Amino acid sequence: MKSLTLPPSNTAHEAGLAALPAEMTVDSGLAQLPAAMQRLEFISLRAIMELLSSSGALTAENAGRSSDEIINTLGAASRHHWLVRRWLVALVEREFLKFSNGYYSWEQIPESAAGADKLPEAYDALGFPPEMAQSHQKLLEHLAELVRDEASINQLLFENGEILTALAAYQNNWFTTYLNYAAANIVKQAVNPGPMLRVLELGGGAGLTTAAILDTLAGRPINYRFTDISPLFTTAAQKKFRNHIGLRCSLLDINADFTAQSIPAASTDIVVAGNVLHNAAHIGQTLQRIRRSLVTGGWLLFSESTRENHAMLTAMQFLLSPAESVPLLGSEDRRGGTDQVFIDSTAWKEELVKAGFEVKCFLPSSTSPLSVAGQTLFFAIAV
Repeated sequence: MKSLTLPPSNTAHEAGLAALPAEMTVDSGLAQLPAAMQRLEFISLRAIMELLSSSGALTAENAGRSSDEIINTLGAASRHHWLVRRWLVALVEREFLKFSNGYYSWEQIPESAAGADKLPEAYDALGFPPEMAQSHQKLLEHLAELVRDEASINQLLFENGEILTALAAYQNNWFTTYLNYAAANIVKQAVNPGPMLRVLELGGGAGLTTAAILDTLAGRPINYRFTDISPLFTTAAQKKFRNHIGLRCSLLDINADFTAQSIPAASTDIVVAGNVLHNAAHIGQTLQRIRRSLVTGGWLLFSESTRENHAMLTAMQFLLSPAESVPLLGSEDRRGGTDQVFIDSTAWKEELVKAGFEVKCFLPSSTSPLSVAGQTLFFAIAV
């Protein structure tokens, strides 16, 4: 089968920018993003520091305490131990803590000027809807209970049962809008290698990536398979995109054999995944499954966090804590023993090459203000 024609990446970048409001594409609009993200991350780290201090886990009088001592004093549930350790690493990176000979102690305790009341301003500058600031503020108010499992992030975020609304608010911002439409532009430039373009989307969730791609493919013959591990999302997508000819929805687990889930080998031209592949139990094995599903010359487009966003350490990362006695994501791949769920761009490139892909580009460039969120779009071809 003839392979897809390779598109230029610069047009994808321009398409991503064009999807943003006009005021965001001028220098002043994009230039505000790094400062706004820094404020948001500081608010999150400040909440962690206040909890460490108020709980007695780490005080100014402490000569130094180990991570285990801090975890025990906090009363953290065992499934959240990894997350507390990531808190400590983040505070050391930002030079609020110092780490020496296995012990943490305060380097500086910052002013309390940037509290949770500043969340709406920061989130607004980053393009999030107001609901995101409200949700995060609620989580910060219950941070101690969350880490002890005395409160559930699901209950706090989705108390009205509006899971799709809450997740859409999290995914709806300048960064993901840019990436979704950059990805959609690449798909748009594909020349059908057969009667119709066969697209498989993994972990479609609230359908924001789906909507961008379907918008650019309007009028073209497509076989678009939207998948997710949860019937909540596939049912919602079936309803939301019911007028799109060629789209069907089904369940799919990225941690299980694709063939057994009705995705035959070499049956797909393009695989799309929006911020979902970090959920792989083993990144390499999931990429191999994706490679087997693609024709030679087929494309893989996926967005991922390539750095740990400190703002999410007190929010969505609670959703990544495994159930009791279940290993943390990545415990058997290169992430094992690091407490890290996210890997950087270099690591992703290495994993892609090992799985049989050639990386063609990634967006945005490291010098772009849009890179401050650590969200990256990868474009690779199956070789």
